[in-house]
Amino acid sequence: MMFGGGMLLGWLLPVILLVLGGAWLFNNGTSVSRSRDNDFYPRNGEKTPEEILRERYAKGEITQTEFKEMSETLHR
Repeated sequence: MMFGGGMLLGWLLPVILLVLGGAWLFNNGTSVSRSRDNDFYPRNGEKTPEEILRERYAKGEITQTEFKEMSETLHR
């Protein structure tokens, strides 16, 4: 027999563990978390869309009407 049970596990199991470990490390460092209502909240101190919208309104870049429309769009 070319591939006995022990030989198969001897090389297949480490390969599977390496692939799963790499996927976990990649996903753990680059993903975004989700809240219950499916809004995305960035990690690492990045601003949320709502924070950016509030800042733009505070700076006078958008009107109150635009702010309300964009805010409603974000909450859909």
